[in-house]
Amino acid sequence: MYNIKTNVPTLDLENYNLFKASTILEEIGNEPNPTANQFYAQLAVSDFPTEEHEDIILAAISIETMMNLDQIDPELEDPTIH
Repeated sequence: MYNIKTNVPTLDLENYNLFKASTILEEIGNEPNPTANQFYAQLAVSDFPTEEHEDIILAAISIETMMNLDQIDPELEDPTIH
């Protein structure tokens, strides 16, 4: 996992959680819109501490919300979802 540091602790924590969430999403697969149950199951077997799960879930929601497939652009035959 990447370790990107800034001078803003809140931003560092958010980036850290985004990288954790993306790791779990990539373990599920590269198809759009994984189900919540798929994500929760993968999170449950991960090594991430339970107290961090809520922040990781929120980060995953952010990723999936931002990374929707744009059907208007036909040039994207095989886009990377996560």
